[in-house]
Amino acid sequence: MNQFMKWIEEKMMPVVVKVGNQRHISAMRDGFIGAMPFMIIGSLMLILAYPPFPSDTTNFIGRAWVSFATKNFSTLIVPYNMTMQIMTIFIAMAIGYSLAKTYKLNPLSGAMLSLAAFLLVAAQPVNGGLPTTYMDGKGVFTSLFTSFYSIELMRFLKKRNITIKMPDGVPPAIAASFDALIPVFIMVCTLYPISVIFKNVTGMSIPEGVMELFKPLVAGVDTLPAILFAVFLAHLLWFAGIHGSSIVGGILTPFYLSNISANQAALEAGGAIPYIFTQPFWAFYIVLGGSGATLALVFLYLRSKASHLNAIGKVAFIPGIFNINEPVIFGSPVVMNPTLGIPFILAPMVNATIAYFALKLNLVSKVVALPPWTTPAPIGAMWAANWNVGALLLVVLLFFVSGAIFYPFFKIYEKQLLAEEQANKGATTKA
Repeated sequence: MNQFMKWIEEKMMPVVVKVGNQRHISAMRDGFIGAMPFMIIGSLMLILAYPPFPSDTTNFIGRAWVSFATKNFSTLIVPYNMTMQIMTIFIAMAIGYSLAKTYKLNPLSGAMLSLAAFLLVAAQPVNGGLPTTYMDGKGVFTSLFTSFYSIELMRFLKKRNITIKMPDGVPPAIAASFDALIPVFIMVCTLYPISVIFKNVTGMSIPEGVMELFKPLVAGVDTLPAILFAVFLAHLLWFAGIHGSSIVGGILTPFYLSNISANQAALEAGGAIPYIFTQPFWAFYIVLGGSGATLALVFLYLRSKASHLNAIGKVAFIPGIFNINEPVIFGSPVVMNPTLGIPFILAPMVNATIAYFALKLNLVSKVVALPPWTTPAPIGAMWAANWNVGALLLVVLLFFVSGAIFYPFFKIYEKQLLAEEQANKGATTKA
């Protein structure tokens, strides 16, 4: 174990920290976070428009909801169409803004350039209108490429002083607009011909081709082995003191958004929901109460005879309800603590396995909405699954399963702390 921990500290941590701080990954993560409020509201409106009741329900609430949604469907669906259905617009702008800011370029110009680059290849006019086919989750991967390209182009030109400089007396906003003129011109002269040539040669648009290219990878990420690997890596990083959810989640987010977009499209079409692995699946089933699925551990702490653990339990209880568990991870501590590190990694992997098969076998409805990750798990899981009661029951089951996994390790650690407290008490008495 000592050799393993030494390898993590000396070999793995420097690489992971470097990857996590890499500016493009950070910009991608910031972009998705920036677009999150729009996606949450859009998901909520989709649920309102598609009640979780059959049309012939006899339930009083169900009948009222179905009747209201049927009469007002065209009104209810508009906020969804203006948020989730065009979420890639928000993502492209936010990524461009964040990446330009890290290069100390004008962030507003970066956001607009990034948006223009995406629209140029993903939304070329059809019959006088802009198609929205690839403005939802299907366009996320394309937006990454166009955003990175446009900002790197902007940086390249700025670094070589290829720009239009205005006199000192010109207002900053006007000077900034002229500063972006050459990057916009070159971006259009490069991306647009590539888009036209690609369409003529392959018969597909660039976003369509990108989705075809990523289709095997998207399908692969939705498998149990891939999910377990992601869970293991994230929690191994946490064990080493690195924010594993931030690093692994940043990489997985494009897949999350692509999957939930496909699930929502299937809900609209009345078809089977295809994908399992989404952000709510991670937040409300795998990491119940925060990374490591530590909510059950907090309840064990509350009944602990060790004063240290009992104090941590009291501090961590309310945050844990809202899936925030840094007090547990760093207060216990879990970091570099093999006694708690083993169940910390094992519990979410077991949760992932149980939840995967529960959704795969259609015992619980798959995710179609995107609640905030801080929503208490029973509510968030039901909300994400269009208020399916099975989601609530699954959360309860996973809570007890993770508690059973933590229990023997908790007792071992509690015994160690009690012995230390007794020794410290004896030393104080002698003094």
